[in-house]
Amino acid sequence: MNSSLPELVEAATPKAVELRRLLHRHPEPSNQEHQTTALISTALESHGLIHQLRTPRTGLWIDVGGEPRVGFRADLDALPIHEPPGNAPRSQNPGWMHACGHDAHAAIGFGIALTLSQLDLDAGVRILFQPAEEANPGGASEFVAEGLVDGLKGLLAFHVDPTLQPNRIGSKVGPVTGSADSLRIVLSGPGGHTSRPHKTVDLVSAAAMVVKELPEAVRRALDSRIPIVTVFGSIRGGSAANVIPTEVELTGTVRTLDRSTWEDLPGLVESVLGSISAISGAHFELDYRQGIPPVVNDAGVVDAATWAIADALGPDTIVAVETSMGGEDFASYLDTVPGALLRLGSHSGGGDLHSSSFRINDASIGTGILAGTAAVVGMLERL
Repeated sequence: MNSSLPELVEAATPKAVELRRLLHRHPEPSNQEHQTTALISTALESHGLIHQLRTPRTGLWIDVGGEPRVGFRADLDALPIHEPPGNAPRSQNPGWMHACGHDAHAAIGFGIALTLSQLDLDAGVRILFQPAEEANPGGASEFVAEGLVDGLKGLLAFHVDPTLQPNRIGSKVGPVTGSADSLRIVLSGPGGHTSRPHKTVDLVSAAAMVVKELPEAVRRALDSRIPIVTVFGSIRGGSAANVIPTEVELTGTVRTLDRSTWEDLPGLVESVLGSISAISGAHFELDYRQGIPPVVNDAGVVDAATWAIADALGPDTIVAVETSMGGEDFASYLDTVPGALLRLGSHSGGGDLHSSSFRINDASIGTGILAGTAAVVGMLERL
């Protein structure tokens, strides 16, 4: 480890914490992170760090140390959640909240850039400040299309984890997050009187059949060793107790950890839905939207990053973590560049990710800067 690194990180951390709190007060939706982008740009400019804006679109990136060979990804967007009054800092944009830690990721990216700019690097590091991680499709696919990861030997990202203490980094080789597809099913029929369901198509009963049978049938069609989760989040249909409706809409998600299964899921779900609907007599329309594949961490990137993090922060810093079925659009980079998504401990006593009770422990910012800087330098040395 560079002997000056802890001191450089110590100097950068208060500035990054200040930026994190500023970003938290101004959360913005996916692809609308204009103020977020401007705040990060101003922070970089104030330290003489030349960077590239995606004007008029949101997001930016910076190359530190010359031609980039490895990279670090941070994300920018917030969630449509009302932040409770007791949180401090608190969102000043009603109905929106940084409830997934993207404010922390962006602040850490800034801190890494500031720290790297004061090191004598053998090659360059590209730091991406990516919009629209929460969207489908996400901003990562745009960054890939724009060539921002072309030629990189490795890409790293952190995701805050409220179950881990702020001095811990969670690591796993292989699948670390699931795919995230969405489906919308519209069942239709002639409608009728609830006293005579035998004379029509009982769509509410048909919808109940889909909710129960589709996840089980998809599960039975696959190797039992492949994780698969199909869950419905909404059912809408009907307006009176004695009227069988003419239309019922169902929406849900499908998730897996297996890439080849993910590629086959649209056709499989349609086939299964056709069989179920044939029994009920309902006509169906399926809008299956394939989102992002699973994040599969590359062993070489994990080894290079965790070796360097353990050297900088101590071997006890690295802990094993379980796979999550939650989706992450970091997966979109991994067809182009080998990468790793690591968990950054952020335990604060608050709630889980994507909840209004979620809070960041600012102690995680300094850990993230030190771990992230050490990791990308280690990747430069080993990849």
